[in-house]
Amino acid sequence: MTLVDVKDDLVDLTAGASKGFRGVQPGIEDVVDELAGAIPVFGDAAGIPAKVYERFTVETKSIDALTKKEAVLEKMLEATRESRRLKVHQRENTIAQMVDIAKSTAQRTRDKGILAPFEKTLRYNAQAALKAAKTRRKNEAAKAAATSSLDK
Repeated sequence: MTLVDVKDDLVDLTAGASKGFRGVQPGIEDVVDELAGAIPVFGDAAGIPAKVYERFTVETKSIDALTKKEAVLEKMLEATRESRRLKVHQRENTIAQMVDIAKSTAQRTRDKGILAPFEKTLRYNAQAALKAAKTRRKNEAAKAAATSSLDK
């Protein structure tokens, strides 16, 4: 997908630049329909210049085009993030598999030296288990403290 067809409508605002911007309100579709019928017939009588209404229609078309692009881009971003998460998960599983194989080989051959070249990988793979154990100990200590304070 490209943004070539909306490139003239794209802006990159500085952080906070949109503070105070008006937003779309409920009923905009009714306003678009009403103006499409009323302006050609009553626009001059109401003092609404054709250029002003033309700007409104151009802005409305731009908003519609950008909204469609935004929906596609959001779906693409969602798919990209989910794909990355899956690939990270698969890579972590592959690391765990290699660690399991190396440990098994070291145990079967009774040669712990086989593990030396994989020190960082073994430590990396153990992080989640160490963190989980630390959390379990912390939760158990908190539970024990809560129980002992209730017993007093």
